[in-house]
Amino acid sequence: MNAVGSAVYTNGALQLTQNTNVSNPHGVAGAGWLTQGISTSQSFSTTFSFSLKGDVATPGHSVGKMADGISLAFQNIGNNITGTGGGDVGYWNLGGKGATAVGSVILSWDKNDYGLSIDGKVQNLKDAPFSLGASNNVTGTQTVNYNATTHELSMTGTFLDVSTGTSYAVSDSKIVDLSAKFGNTMYVGFTGGTGGTDADQRITAFSLTSAVPEPETYAMLLAGLGLVGFAARRRKAG
Repeated sequence: MNAVGSAVYTNGALQLTQNTNVSNPHGVAGAGWLTQGISTSQSFSTTFSFSLKGDVATPGHSVGKMADGISLAFQNIGNNITGTGGGDVGYWNLGGKGATAVGSVILSWDKNDYGLSIDGKVQNLKDAPFSLGASNNVTGTQTVNYNATTHELSMTGTFLDVSTGTSYAVSDSKIVDLSAKFGNTMYVGFTGGTGGTDADQRITAFSLTSAVPEPETYAMLLAGLGLVGFAARRRKAG
């Protein structure tokens, strides 16, 4: 996975943003992308785990309040890009191309929304089951499936409020033709952003299962980078 912007690898996780001062805390964005694109004409399933922790001591900000959010993103621009930081969580305007992404977005701070976005935007999502920003420590998992025949993109997952030990189920579904939107292939990755405060936002596990169009793609995906584990399968001849 190619780490871009504020993203770094830390203790086996992809850390999208940090909880210490960075060079430009007002609008920071980080991303990590698979270096190899995947086919948009094949069904796939991807599962990831995440950890979100809030700012602990930035003067002038609510101590412990968590900004701004992350996304699992699909796009066809490239594997070395970020989007707009802050409340757009690096998902909007990827590579300066505007509304180009499809993915699953999690917003903290004051918005506290989550859900699938098929237009590159972070608006019109679903209300989170608790105040993500105020909880300061949220972990969870999501599984996002794509059916290449029906074009249904679906998400199920769990958010855990670590402060209370309470878990909440989340889900969403949309119809989007990824092949029509992106062409033959797309890049898969994660984005994160902060605004006027800092946050430690990490992807702690990630797996992708998909039919593989080419042998060399199969080998590259299985190589991984430690953080990422892949399982690939070929379709049997009919």
